[in-house]
Amino acid sequence: MHRTLRLAVTCLVLAAGIAAAEDFRAVDAYWVLLHEPAAVAELKLTSAQRPRYQELLDSFDLRFFPYRNKPREEAEAGVTKLVDEVRAEMRDLLTARQQERLSQLTLRRLGMSSMLQADVVAALKYTTAQRTKIETLLGDLQTSLADLEKRVQAGETREPLDKKYKDVQATAQKKLLQTLKPAQQTTWQALLGPDVDPGKYGQPVYKVPELITTDGWINSNGLKLADLRGKVVVVHFYACGCINCIRNYPWYRAWHEKFPPEDFVLIGIHSPETSAEHNLDHVRQKATEEQLNFPILLDDKSANWKAWGNSMWPSVYVIDRDGYLRHFWPGELNWQGNNGEKVMRERIETLLKKKAR
Repeated sequence: MHRTLRLAVTCLVLAAGIAAAEDFRAVDAYWVLLHEPAAVAELKLTSAQRPRYQELLDSFDLRFFPYRNKPREEAEAGVTKLVDEVRAEMRDLLTARQQERLSQLTLRRLGMSSMLQADVVAALKYTTAQRTKIETLLGDLQTSLADLEKRVQAGETREPLDKKYKDVQATAQKKLLQTLKPAQQTTWQALLGPDVDPGKYGQPVYKVPELITTDGWINSNGLKLADLRGKVVVVHFYACGCINCIRNYPWYRAWHEKFPPEDFVLIGIHSPETSAEHNLDHVRQKATEEQLNFPILLDDKSANWKAWGNSMWPSVYVIDRDGYLRHFWPGELNWQGNNGEKVMRERIETLLKKKAR
């Protein structure tokens, strides 16, 4: 259960409404795959295609970020429209074979739920009984997975729940395949195309919004991410009265002191949650008291909060030397026994070892 920069959609769906949910899952899967280096490698882009491909994604990424904290219906509608535009651009950029491969990868990412995608339904020509059975099995699967996710969030030990998650998936897959006739199974495999090692996934790369200076800085005369290319940058959103943010302070101080300034920059963005946190003198005083000696952008009007689509205090973003988001952690790093500080520190260290592209 990786923490990736995806639109968070909780799929608590019943069989009667599962088709609509699957439609957005396909949108989400397609969007994420466009940013997965392993998937992009499968497309075998030419030297002429690569710069245009990245240029397109960069422009759409900046439009995507603000949807991350919108109400679900608004977010789904907005992202669906955006991805429709992306698909149109990709039809012009990619060859027919590349588009087919991207479709195969999308179906594989969706897994069993792709059995209700319109093109799959048309190709497999289900009987009414088959369609009903598939909808029921997928509805039951989503209910089971949602229950497991609730148990994870409640703090139950993760390892046995991960095993249960795999067992539930394997059982559902077996039952779903049993609903298909041999000829349908052959068609299904053809639609999926060659497999890709799933271990190569989980490293999506997104262009982040530029910082917006509206209310001044602490410990800096002002920074731009564009000027920090070549360095690993950590951006964290916080509010000075937020206890979960305060519990992250020791880790921020440690990172700021440990990593060399010629290769690493830590930037805080103070976006107020309470009325008291709109007092900028108070924010400055608290930063001094807590020895937060790294640059802090005062986001009193929440311009950056909105541009990044941030939704939680605290949130930590790790940006590589080329200015692309590589890792994201929402919430307190070590909340309820999580090893978030260790995870993020190791990811920072990994990126520091890599050169800019």
